Amino acid sequence: MHSAATLSPQPHRACGACGATGYTVSHHQRFIVPDGYPLASEYNVAVCRRCGFVYADPAATQRDYDRFYCEWSKYDDSATATGSGISPYDAARLSTTASDIARALPSRAASILDAGCATGGLLTALRDQGFTAVAGLDPSPRSAAACRERGFEAYVGSISAASAPAHLPKFDCVVFSHVLEHIYDIPAFFTAARRLLAPGGYLYLETPDASRYDDYLYAPFQEFNTEHINHFSARALENTGRRFGFQPTVVQQKTIQTAEDTLYPAVFGLFRDNGGRADEHMVVCDQELPSRIAAYIRHSTEQMERINHHLANQLANTRRVVLWGAGQFAMKLLALPCLAQVEVRAVVDNNPILRGKMLAGAHIIGPEELGQQEIADASMPVIIATLLHNNEIGTQIRRLGLRNPVLSLLQNSHEVAHSTVDSAVDSEGRRS
Repeated sequence: MHSAATLSPQPHRACGACGATGYTVSHHQRFIVPDGYPLASEYNVAVCRRCGFVYADPAATQRDYDRFYCEWSKYDDSATATGSGISPYDAARLSTTASDIARALPSRAASILDAGCATGGLLTALRDQGFTAVAGLDPSPRSAAACRERGFEAYVGSISAASAPAHLPKFDCVVFSHVLEHIYDIPAFFTAARRLLAPGGYLYLETPDASRYDDYLYAPFQEFNTEHINHFSARALENTGRRFGFQPTVVQQKTIQTAEDTLYPAVFGLFRDNGGRADEHMVVCDQELPSRIAAYIRHSTEQMERINHHLANQLANTRRVVLWGAGQFAMKLLALPCLAQVEVRAVVDNNPILRGKMLAGAHIIGPEELGQQEIADASMPVIIATLLHNNEIGTQIRRLGLRNPVLSLLQNSHEVAHSTVDSAVDSEGRRS
């Protein structure tokens, strides 16, 4: 599950923050992915030896990621994904982001493009702030259509050269909120972003804050998934912007409440285009991030080992199981030794994008299908593949009338999380 730090093999890509190719491998992550999945099923987690940036190094291309977000996007379903502003917590998050942008762009006539707009939650929040010229861009046609239904101009595509829509206008500000952590080819990303900006325009960049992953660890390796492949701190975000000719005007940490009892660390910055004049001499090595990631890996490894031990005890003499959950955490669980010994008979998930696909040799089905046919065998245990929603899913299973044994991942579902709402850091934490 975890390998000791080693020198890197031949890298698949360079450090996105400074361009160096020398790195140390701090962890090797494996997944069991659905059939036909466009993204890699394993990668090394790299620590740049020059600047301290942390990133995944899968054997992939940017085209693979573009295809994933076009064909497999969970973000175009408003009911099951963030970005829509439907849930009160998502709406509050997007409102805060819109307020941060509004403070930096005093003119409400400024044109803004939300790149990676999902179904238009941030566009709505910007409109609520008084901005009159906002538009969206998303690789998912369903997401773009949802934005148009809300009354916004929306384009289908990503900013990469391979899938950028033709004749996009230029904007005073381009927003990439929780986008940059998903980008494989970071140099191409910034080149394309500059093409969208009017002279002297701004980029708003917001990502998870990797320097605080370990402070908000609700599930082991939750940020080492197939989608999040760049792990920024405030320092790394500054280094990256300067490398590509964008001067940081403000970079701050914040903490997002994603549910009643869960928080999420983030870092954001506003960067002004200085005409493409790179400032690579201003790279400052991040002394803190590698040690913080090492702690995150250590604690996650310990927790995964406890989960494997607990499940192995529960699955003794069991041949077949149902797995409830087909998301990123389930893909990591399926790589555990204890689940390699059993047949997964079915996988249940609420995400309609995954229905009908195959994972670990089993069909992914909706909850309403679980009681049908031979899957209804009441002796077959159902493993709940989440640590955050264990009680809610258990209640849903009983409402379906199923009498199957229900297995949780740990004896106490709160055993893993070592941070709660009560331990929140200052949401206005700053870095100059």
